[in-house]
Amino acid sequence: MGFFPPGYKSAVESEKGSSEPNPRYFEFTNKYLKDGETAQFRICGDFDTGHVVCGFQYFTMEGRIKRFPNYPENYLSDIGLTYQAKKEGGDEKDKPKYFLAFTAFSPDKDDFVCVTVTQKNLRVQIEEILAMEDYTDGPGPANFTITVKRKGTGKDTQWIVTPTLKKASAAFTKKWEEAKDSIWLPALYVSADPFAGKPAEAKLDGLPPMKRDELGADTEVATAGISKDW
Repeated sequence: MGFFPPGYKSAVESEKGSSEPNPRYFEFTNKYLKDGETAQFRICGDFDTGHVVCGFQYFTMEGRIKRFPNYPENYLSDIGLTYQAKKEGGDEKDKPKYFLAFTAFSPDKDDFVCVTVTQKNLRVQIEEILAMEDYTDGPGPANFTITVKRKGTGKDTQWIVTPTLKKASAAFTKKWEEAKDSIWLPALYVSADPFAGKPAEAKLDGLPPMKRDELGADTEVATAGISKDW
């Protein structure tokens, strides 16, 4: 027996970061989805139930992520450098990026996950699907699933979102009813665990996710062994 407990990571290992992504989260990055790979989801819940949030995010100089319901003020002393600056040893500061996060079931993980989207092209495709007549979302499970395929890498990356009308089974709907109160995405605004449960005095921050309609006005975006029957 030694001083350090089982699973302890040395300082050098910690600096390298985790080789495995957190299974309860999903982002459209190389860490989670590589060229040619696909991921499937069923969106569950919406803004009013605390299962969809949006806002702005950035990484600090220490590499910690911060999220806000509105565009943050006085962030320059805290925000990290741009990718190019870090790569070339420059000092150019990054800027807060818009994000959309929603709760979804992942058959690959066989669990509910927090999906975060920062790419505009992806958000546009999701918005278009939710605007289609036969596709409905929360407060329960959406009546469709989405398959996201990645093609290319870096600036040449393309994201293709394909929806499939597929009503959730009774067994899956029951699973969601049992799990929904254990998920609270507004916790992301305070760097807390969104899977720690809904607070006793829960409060929704910010505004529902928005998109531009045909006239350019802001309109609200409607968002929203079981893996074989999801």
